[in-house]
Amino acid sequence: MHLTYVGCDAIGGPATAPSTRINRGPDAAPLGRRSFGLVPAGPGTAAGPTISFLSMAALGAAVDVRSESGTTGASYIWVTSLDAPAGHAWRGRAPLAVPPATWQHVDTASLTHEWHLVDLTTGMATAVESATPAEFVARHGDGAGYVVTGFGCDGNSFNVDAIRGNGRVWDFEGLTLATSITTSAPGLAAGEQLTVAGSVTDGSGRVTGDPLVLQARAPGAAEWTDVSPLTYMGPDGSSRATVTVTETQELRWLRPESEYADAGTSDVVLVTVTPAPSEPPSQAPTPAPEQSPTAATAG
Repeated sequence: MHLTYVGCDAIGGPATAPSTRINRGPDAAPLGRRSFGLVPAGPGTAAGPTISFLSMAALGAAVDVRSESGTTGASYIWVTSLDAPAGHAWRGRAPLAVPPATWQHVDTASLTHEWHLVDLTTGMATAVESATPAEFVARHGDGAGYVVTGFGCDGNSFNVDAIRGNGRVWDFEGLTLATSITTSAPGLAAGEQLTVAGSVTDGSGRVTGDPLVLQARAPGAAEWTDVSPLTYMGPDGSSRATVTVTETQELRWLRPESEYADAGTSDVVLVTVTPAPSEPPSQAPTPAPEQSPTAATAG
């Protein structure tokens, strides 16, 4: 399974790539906590999952869809049935419509498609008929091919989740991110300042720029305490915080949960703090011995 985009009136017609996103929900996602969002560049393009199959009879393709404004789309199926002449394949198309602001289960396998027998050399289509995929297999025999279930033909954005096909289910649950941490020194004297840097990258090593919160705790303690506000990425791709340390402690970056990824943390770094050197006690001046008064001698 992968996501693709095609023309709304014809699978090979003009189409423009949508922008994509991963969202929490919307509302309660059909599976897990997140879904995959697609934002069309404009009307005329159907975007969504495509699934290749070896048996249309066993395909069972379906998807859950939600659009805040409602959306329209198209289901396309290409299949090389047993009775198709050499150099020909069957193309089926069914219109789709989703009402606004609610998750809808769209079962491609139950939709009535309009089928054309297509000459793959010339592109000419003949033999129009209407049938569900199961009815088509009963008439023409089984075969291999692929199905595209696309939405956004009216230009409205939408989310998809719980994609099914070939006995499998696909769920969208966010990106896998990694958070790094570095310190300006492994140890320092009490009262000195320490600079801590961190960055967030995805599975391909691309910096994502997620904001971070620096946390600290005494070694072995159970609870972490925030020691910085939400800290955003600088021009070099890293977040930075400067703290004044007074005792040995463990530090880490916390990456809060986002629309497209779960919360996470960096490795833990131990910063060793040595007491500030103490000044020797000041020496009080030694008082001079008192002089006894000299008795006057009477003359």
